[in-house]
Amino acid sequence: MDLFSFHSLLVSMGSRFFSCVVVTIFMFFTPGSSSMSAGAHDGHEECHFPAIFNFGDSNSDTGGLAALYGQFPPPHGVPFFGAPAGRYCDGRLVIDFLAEGMGFPYLSAYLDSIGSDFAHGANFATAGATARTQNMTRRRASPISLDFQWNQFYEFHNKSQVVRSRGGHYRKLLPKAGDFPRALYTFDIGQNDLTSTSLLNMANNDLRTYVQEVVNPLENIVKNIHGLGGRYFLIHNMGPLGCLPYVLESITGLASSQIDEAGCATPFNEIAQTFNNQLKESIVQLRKDLPSAAITYVNIYSIKYSLFREGRKHGFNQSLRTCCGHGGKYNYNIHMACGAFKIVHGKEFSVRKICENPSEYVVWDGAHFTEAANRFIFDQIVEGAFSDPPHIDLKEVLVLFSASSSPGSVFGKKTDEECKFPAIFNFGDSNSDTGGLYAFWGEMPAQDGMSFFGGPVGRYSDGRLVIDFIAESLGLPYLSSYLDSLGSEFAHGANFAFGGSTVRFPTTIGSIPLTLDVQWIQFLKFHNRSQVLRKRGGIYRKLMPKPDYFSRALYTIDIGQNELTAGYFTNKTTDEVKAYVPNVINRLQKVVQNIYNFGGRYFWIHNTGPVGCLPYVFVRRPVPAALVDEAGCATPYNEVSQYFNSKLKEAVAQLREDLPSAAITYVDIYSIKYSLFREGQRHGFKELIRVCCGHGGQYNFNVSLGCGVSVMVDGKPVLMGKPCEEPSTYVVWDGVHFTQAANKFVFDKIVGGAFSDPPVPLKMACQRKN
Repeated sequence: MDLFSFHSLLVSMGSRFFSCVVVTIFMFFTPGSSSMSAGAHDGHEECHFPAIFNFGDSNSDTGGLAALYGQFPPPHGVPFFGAPAGRYCDGRLVIDFLAEGMGFPYLSAYLDSIGSDFAHGANFATAGATARTQNMTRRRASPISLDFQWNQFYEFHNKSQVVRSRGGHYRKLLPKAGDFPRALYTFDIGQNDLTSTSLLNMANNDLRTYVQEVVNPLENIVKNIHGLGGRYFLIHNMGPLGCLPYVLESITGLASSQIDEAGCATPFNEIAQTFNNQLKESIVQLRKDLPSAAITYVNIYSIKYSLFREGRKHGFNQSLRTCCGHGGKYNYNIHMACGAFKIVHGKEFSVRKICENPSEYVVWDGAHFTEAANRFIFDQIVEGAFSDPPHIDLKEVLVLFSASSSPGSVFGKKTDEECKFPAIFNFGDSNSDTGGLYAFWGEMPAQDGMSFFGGPVGRYSDGRLVIDFIAESLGLPYLSSYLDSLGSEFAHGANFAFGGSTVRFPTTIGSIPLTLDVQWIQFLKFHNRSQVLRKRGGIYRKLMPKPDYFSRALYTIDIGQNELTAGYFTNKTTDEVKAYVPNVINRLQKVVQNIYNFGGRYFWIHNTGPVGCLPYVFVRRPVPAALVDEAGCATPYNEVSQYFNSKLKEAVAQLREDLPSAAITYVDIYSIKYSLFREGQRHGFKELIRVCCGHGGQYNFNVSLGCGVSVMVDGKPVLMGKPCEEPSTYVVWDGVHFTQAANKFVFDKIVGGAFSDPPVPLKMACQRKN
């Protein structure tokens, strides 16, 4: 049944959608009571929520994780959407049916910046998310815990109105200021916090303590949203974890007495019920603390458990067995998940076949439900029978697209004419990040951006970065971050750089999961979807690059610094850091080849700067005085930078042989930056290594009191990480990154080609002079 038919059916059935009446009714509640006065609903019209803002994990993620790591593989989404659509499902989720029921489009993921329409809300849910803040001992698929989702919502709340004030198409794509207090705020999170087998061994008191740590963040976020004006909340409890194949397969040694009549593991279901009891108690307290709020608790557990216990009664022939999977009792194997593939005897073996009739299955991939099961759940909760108080309504947003289009013809002649690059696509870390980490993590120090932008704009500097000056010199606007979904225009390129990124997978040496490989996947997704959207016409033709821009664009790469410093920060020796450099270079080389195979021809690749001159390195890892050079830099760390650069230069030479139609420019950033530390005063800088925005010590740098950090003194916050009076006289901004003045100096040196190999100016970087 299509979207419009379903909506018509619901209307014809007289289904009572979630309405403002819930709120009006709630005003009759006695504080803390879960009952309501009889007849309170009579005479009130249904309210029309103008938007939905959703928080959660994969059970309600409509594209957040896919925006970060690339689209999920087929057959996810194929049966309904025709292609993967950012959902772990064969089709729609409960949040999708909720949006449909309210007459909204499907919710766009906040992190999905391509063609997203947020006029009726946004989805902050991300697959793998936890309610508790994550730490380095708990590896998860997504680092976006609930508190980060709150940061993202807070940023969305503020920035959406600033962007909307620009008028034009932005007024159509973003919610009105008055929509936030009238919107519905939905929550479905906690499953990833509770599925660890270690919980099974906890004593009851320890388990309750742990569960309360999961409930507390949710309670805090509700209060935060209420403080911003939100009043209407819909909170799902936890489903029966012990019925999910991915949980059942992870448990060993269960006694038969611990498997119930539905085939579910009672110990895990008891954990879920403990969570639900404490969540309900928390909601009762929230109603007392927030008397003007309408908070609905939805008993998802009972609905889902009925599917496992008596699925045939509801038309499901398979309750526990997985529709898309491979092997074993439940057609589920953690090493061969839905959509995965491996090589068996020289042939590719894939798990892309699905069951013949997904509508007869409850479980889609071992962890998530089929669209049919999600539809059943929605149908049960829409009437309010499983809600406290017993009234409810739902809606949904966003359809994701995936398509392929080939890049346009290659341009660029072996002449001395200037190149007319129509776009820039940048890959890197914080040295060239213009908003990726900002969109992902939320707030930045108020001092960032102060010298040029007047405040934080996603850059770790007091103003512009080298990539900004590159864009300016080519007559292009500043690059929008790919992950920044608010007001971004990508007609002339996109920035995939992300603060903290490494080339290799971060489990070995870092904490940021957006590696260079991931940035490549994001670019691939951007290429495909931007062209699908552009074909729609209208505003998308103005916001997205033309097809031939991809082959005519300049591809800039500036990454590697975190790869080197993180090695030292994890107590590796210089020799150990050097040992993994060839692997790093190899991975970078492959991404360049990928872009080339996709049509890219013009590359501008920066080497890495002298990390031994950065306060955040030598303050954390001091070296003996004999190993400090005349510029005040730590020579062992700089030697590693130089080793990295020599291997990068060799790789670029090899790439030129392997990719004969490419123009690849190697840019010696190291020499320029080192000259600032060695003889910066000659170039007009008074402070060479001392930090502009920081606090304490020889270098005005303290790891715990960085730029913008405040401490509580007599109950009041006192800013400790203050900026210097004249940032233009400093080389280092915050201990890690350069000031705008230093970035401008670097750009002025590289733009003419004097530090490039081959020695071509930036505007002639399309020339193939090897």
